[in-house]
Amino acid sequence: MNGLPPLFAAPPSVYAVGGAYCVCVATTAQCTMAVECGGRSFFDHANGILRSGRTVHMATLPQSVLDRARAYTVVLREIRERKPYFTETGDVRRLEVRDFRPCRPRGSSLRVLNVADTHSLVDAPVSAAAAACAAAGGPPDLLALGGDIPEDCGSPERMAVPHVIAGRISEGRIPCVFARGNHDLRGVSAELYAELTPTDGGRSYYEFRAGPVWGLVLDGGEDKADSHAEYGHTVCCEAFREEQEQWLRSIVRRGPPPGARWRVVVCHIPLPYRLEAPFDIEGPRWKRWCGFLRKLKVQAMLTGHLHECWLEPPGGPHDSYGAPCPVVCSSRLSRERRYHVVGDVRVSTSGSVSLRCFDSLGQLVMEDSAPARAKSAPSGSPARG
Repeated sequence: MNGLPPLFAAPPSVYAVGGAYCVCVATTAQCTMAVECGGRSFFDHANGILRSGRTVHMATLPQSVLDRARAYTVVLREIRERKPYFTETGDVRRLEVRDFRPCRPRGSSLRVLNVADTHSLVDAPVSAAAAACAAAGGPPDLLALGGDIPEDCGSPERMAVPHVIAGRISEGRIPCVFARGNHDLRGVSAELYAELTPTDGGRSYYEFRAGPVWGLVLDGGEDKADSHAEYGHTVCCEAFREEQEQWLRSIVRRGPPPGARWRVVVCHIPLPYRLEAPFDIEGPRWKRWCGFLRKLKVQAMLTGHLHECWLEPPGGPHDSYGAPCPVVCSSRLSRERRYHVVGDVRVSTSGSVSLRCFDSLGQLVMEDSAPARAKSAPSGSPARG
């Protein structure tokens, strides 16, 4: 998408949250935002008040409206001075996005681009994603952002990074999914997460639906105990994970929705993998969560966190807690060299998974495939520890 209008820092991105789409756009100045689609307008507002004191904007609309229209227009209005009376506004800028492609995989293979651990790099992951799309002959069905996209949340500007990356890769034309990483909990703006990133009613863990794809976004929180000195008494992730577990139990009781041909999980931390101290937290919980996901017959888990690239079926060398399905980790990077690797993932309806990793130099750096289940490891049997 060439020649962005003023005020747009990047093309918009369209996130699947629940059964809705959340259209996000990063801006270069304070403004208001609306999305026009299917003859209706959808606003970024707080109880009828248009938000303007920020440079990240979000508007939610039903998936059925955009899937049917296949096009939408983002409307930004510059705010020069917001006053109690007679606010001074500036120019209106419009960006029309045509050829939106709902997630409708061809045949029996779902293609997802897994981008994680960019740590505020932008050009490198965008270049790696472009290489993956060029090799595959087109964009994926779905773009997954798997956490630690900004280096931290020390400022609201840092929290625009995910939407810049997602917008530049997707050009606002394919559905995206967003999961929080542990670095996203760090910094004074981390508590604004629900206001600046797509969530389900403020929760960073949620279900999403995109056509025949159903999935869960899980949030492991921080990667060390709450009492660790690094956090300075500012997190309560143990209670947060317990709350999330109760929600996950309710999903298991209900089961996947009808018509979900593909069932995936996006989670920053590879849940089946036991890390060394002080990162070896929540082992019993991760084992329970893996069991829940097995009951839901999840076909693929998309992760990052380790800054490594690998694909393993249950029972592989990284499986400590009984992986419910093949696990993808694709997040190699070098901040110094401005270098990054993304994963191009294909998930079949039978549960087999393939992975091709491309780097920001345009090279294929890794390729592998995994069956739905390793023959040597019975369901739920940890291979480590």
